[in-house]
Amino acid sequence: MIGFEQDGRVGRLFLQRASHANAFTSEMLSRTAEILETAPGESDVIVIHAVGDDFSLGRDREEPKHPGGPYAGFSEISRVNAAFAAFPGIVVTAIKGRAFGFGLGLAMRSDIAIAAHDARFMLDEVSLGFPPMFLMEVIHEHLPPKRALDLILSSREFDAVEALDIGLLSRVVPADRLEAEVDEFVATLSSRNADVLKSCKSYLAAIKQMPAAARPNNALVEQARFALDHH
Repeated sequence: MIGFEQDGRVGRLFLQRASHANAFTSEMLSRTAEILETAPGESDVIVIHAVGDDFSLGRDREEPKHPGGPYAGFSEISRVNAAFAAFPGIVVTAIKGRAFGFGLGLAMRSDIAIAAHDARFMLDEVSLGFPPMFLMEVIHEHLPPKRALDLILSSREFDAVEALDIGLLSRVVPADRLEAEVDEFVATLSSRNADVLKSCKSYLAAIKQMPAAARPNNALVEQARFALDHH
């Protein structure tokens, strides 16, 4: 249900459960985490594609409850999220159809999210009776609180234009151009110096944690350090 192909330094992860709109089972979560955990040695870029009409409806609500209880079940999601956070390269997501719940969470945790113009999005957890704490962990990096709470509390469906406007997406493209646009972008990344790409990603994450007054001097030190390490 999760496929993976390696092409040079680009890894392509495929969601392959189209018959269930790519809703994630525990097995799929485990495989996704395993791929991301082992990818740094092989891949500078990971691309996430979906087979079928939809990106993902999130978790499979029909799957039997985890025999180890709620903590064990939710730990599977936590492992995937940690693997995303630890991957030093660039994660690109190609989104089509519906991206609901955990599916939208994958887009949030990706570095670049490119969506078809007719894609649809929803944080449906509250309507299903529970708070989306894993999504709330990361949504503040994209949205101000009032925009975030609107989407969380209402569980309303919204379109790609709004998702782009509020910062959940990188680009919106015509549906028939989605794969071509993603491939062109990945080709551009592949033509760049991988150390530069990874430094950009890691520095953007690090600089957010610093007081504004400390950033200029830090940028000077880190820019000089990179030049010395890569002369």
